Amino acid sequence: MGNDAAWFDPYPTGSVLDGRYRIAGILGRGGMGIVYAADDLRLGNKLTAIKVLAPRPGAALLAEEAKLLMMVDHPHLPTILNYYPASGDLHETYVMTYIDGHTVADYYRANGSGLTFKQTMHAVKQLCSALYYLHTQAPPIIHRDLKPSNIMIDAKWQVKLIDFGISRRFRPDKGQDTVQLGTKGFAAPEQAGSGQSDERTDIYGLGALLFFMASGGLIYHPVSHHASRDDSFSFLKRDTPAAFKTVLRGLLQFDPRLRYQSIREVETALAPFMYQSYVSDEYMTVAANEIQTAKSPLSVCVLSLSSGAGATFLTHTLANLLGNKGISVSAAEYEHARPEWHAWLNGIRKWDDPDERKAVALDPRYMLYRQKLPAMNWFALQAVQDTEMTLADNRFMHMLRQTDASVHFIDLSQRWTDSHALQLMRSAHFVIAVGDPTVAKWRACDLKQLHDLSWETEAAGSRLLFVANKDVSFDARRAWLALFPAKPNAIVPRLPDEILLSQQWRGQWATDNKRLASKLNQALAPILKLLCNELNTE
Repeated sequence: MGNDAAWFDPYPTGSVLDGRYRIAGILGRGGMGIVYAADDLRLGNKLTAIKVLAPRPGAALLAEEAKLLMMVDHPHLPTILNYYPASGDLHETYVMTYIDGHTVADYYRANGSGLTFKQTMHAVKQLCSALYYLHTQAPPIIHRDLKPSNIMIDAKWQVKLIDFGISRRFRPDKGQDTVQLGTKGFAAPEQAGSGQSDERTDIYGLGALLFFMASGGLIYHPVSHHASRDDSFSFLKRDTPAAFKTVLRGLLQFDPRLRYQSIREVETALAPFMYQSYVSDEYMTVAANEIQTAKSPLSVCVLSLSSGAGATFLTHTLANLLGNKGISVSAAEYEHARPEWHAWLNGIRKWDDPDERKAVALDPRYMLYRQKLPAMNWFALQAVQDTEMTLADNRFMHMLRQTDASVHFIDLSQRWTDSHALQLMRSAHFVIAVGDPTVAKWRACDLKQLHDLSWETEAAGSRLLFVANKDVSFDARRAWLALFPAKPNAIVPRLPDEILLSQQWRGQWATDNKRLASKLNQALAPILKLLCNELNTE
């Protein structure tokens, strides 16, 4: 979504739409608008979902989603309850049934392995039913955006295919799509070229989605039709039958003519595996409870585009600013980073009880520094590390979860290119990349890796944000800001060195200084707003 749409929030919590729908909070943001949870005052405060489309050029095209949803009726598709066209100050809005559940992206973010093969088959059987219904309309409806964040699974493990924002009806007279849309990693090759999307486009999208689920959350990289082999299927999880690879190859053919040609053909190919799709009620309940528990903390990774850009400073600052809002926060150095936090935290003089201010954490490589006002947990790597210590039980993440904090910050600094750090970023809710004006230290390969990461995080329902740090007025300032892979979400001014140094030597955070706190609050307001909206605390 563009930067303007990220700010789009027309209805504050508590406001009432049309004298009927009282806004209860933000459920999420999509590529074209915002989704609220709302109480239907006429139906005993029954919870509904309200999608409001952000105004933008060509807004008339955005009504297509509402028109499609009003015409379809299927148990695995959303049900539209009310529709309000754009008029005056009213944005285009439609009201849908609220789905009490989680997206496939949620399951893979909360649990590294995601769904089992049985659960995947349970879900895909229902997806095929929905796609067959859409494709047999006259003319056929092509969804064009099958991805983990668009597949909802409710409390009874019923699947809903959501977000028809870029769906279209197939028109044989059209040689190609008017606009090339879709999510990279899940969009069919023809969506990026000059071809027209049809039923086979969704068949490819279904294949990319199945690959994501069967591989434990990996993104499929399409192989050109000129390639002699595709090694991607060697990464499938152990519970995936070997014969299932043949089906995936039929779904993910680069050339649409070589794919399965209809959903009925897909269902026939999947039939031998459907006997494994049964999932007991007890197992589904346990899985839903696990995702509910694991989903609660908001995970934020912070990285530096170059040495000294300010990832550590921004981690400390954002953590304190959220803590000052009454939000419980845990923050940690990346486990493979050079230990630095211990020197800083040992100098802080605001711990409640000096004798109890720190303790060895669950992960013995760390010391835990507790701060009560505001409620904070700081995890610093010990200055001297035991090089022979090996921890194969993911102790780092267990350590963070043990605190029951609402937000987890991980300071990756410059170690974000490590394979384990990349895994943490792919499972985070937000990734914040920090860059300063010293662009001579930026590397083109890092920018390319961030560009690739941006569509992977988007596909998984996460956000990659950029912060321009140490901003000053200079001749090439505009050129510097243009070098970021996307427009910075926040621009932080360069703070006076004499004040920062004085704060450090006093054992105080930058946010303990009223002048600095005011500047930082103002500069980081867009980031804080996004984090608070995700927590539904604003």
